[in-house]
Amino acid sequence: MELFSPDEHDLIVELMNLGVGRAAHALSQLVNDEVLLSVPRLEFISVPEAQAAFRKDLPSFLAGVLQDFEGFINGRAALLFPEARSLELVNAMIGEELSADEITELEQETLAELGNILLNHCLATLANQLKQQVQTDIPKAFSVSAADLPSTLSLYDSDSENTLVMLVQIDFSLRHSALRGYLAFIIDLRSADTFVTALRSYLAELM
Repeated sequence: MELFSPDEHDLIVELMNLGVGRAAHALSQLVNDEVLLSVPRLEFISVPEAQAAFRKDLPSFLAGVLQDFEGFINGRAALLFPEARSLELVNAMIGEELSADEITELEQETLAELGNILLNHCLATLANQLKQQVQTDIPKAFSVSAADLPSTLSLYDSDSENTLVMLVQIDFSLRHSALRGYLAFIIDLRSADTFVTALRSYLAELM
């Protein structure tokens, strides 16, 4: 998937790092403790490649958050991490030692808030830096097996030739709890021209 030049790809990585950095700052204020987020890998892949990557790189069961977006690019964003670590992540965000039952009751709401902060900061940073607009829907938390993830992301129903997946590896460090997750942005290529034009305009202004 060579939609972007190397310079454009590097710019997207830079902007995503800026976005997760801002999300980490917001989360640090929320939990009153240091939160570290980093983006060690970002790649653009086709729908079949994404399905293969999910089977290879992700654990058997996942927790996550879905959020649709539209504007200068249209699509669906997802935050994904191991379901086995989700209660640990919720407990770290809440900042209190709660019982398993109490944490479970708060899990969906807390994960949705985490996804809202992280996904919105990434999308808003892309849009703002590129002088564009983007709107996001209400985030929805979910649990799913890795095998069923493509269906949850609507990849089975996608027109592969018109769909691009931006898969972002992200490392969390929250209250001495470290885990690796992923951000998946399912981008409608029919809206990608505006994205590419905005990237080129941004790079042209730097010259």
